[in-house]
Amino acid sequence: MKTGFLLSGITALATLTLLAACSSSVELRYYQLPQTAVVTVLPAANAPVLYVEPVMVASFLNTNALILQTSAVELHKTTQHQWAEALDQQLKRLLVNGLQQALPAYRVTSQQPGSDAMRLLVQVEQFHGQQQGIALVSGRFHLLKGDKVQSQSFQLRLPQPDEGYPALVDTLGQGWQQAITQFAAAVSSMAPVTNS
Repeated sequence: MKTGFLLSGITALATLTLLAACSSSVELRYYQLPQTAVVTVLPAANAPVLYVEPVMVASFLNTNALILQTSAVELHKTTQHQWAEALDQQLKRLLVNGLQQALPAYRVTSQQPGSDAMRLLVQVEQFHGQQQGIALVSGRFHLLKGDKVQSQSFQLRLPQPDEGYPALVDTLGQGWQQAITQFAAAVSSMAPVTNS
């Protein structure tokens, strides 16, 4: 009789533990940056080539977790809110697509080209939110063409229109598009394309 009661008690305790674990399990949410419409651009066969190097992100951003800055010196890696794809891969894909649209006279590629191509290297130092509802997008970019090198920083602070992680991701995406516009302007000024 005692054994049956003990087994019933253990079974009940195990069931309650399992139910408690299920009810308190955290639902993961996955995000990707807003995608821009891909427009097919066919530059001329002799169009100048712009090679986009892999985007480099700061080591604290090299994670699946979205990052939230909670004070001047504290960063929090979220556990429930994750990137659906590696951040550097998303940034590079959006960068190539955005530059193809902004620079239709150039052949923008992420494939290793010949030595005469202009090269763009982007280093992202901030790509996260602040607890006050601000999205931070900053870093440096370098354009290399022959023996010419142009380096510039970019720094964007954008207010989120709403609270929450979906609004943060949308705002970070807008910030990245604004940065791409800066990169395109620098390319155009460094190596303008003339119509012959």
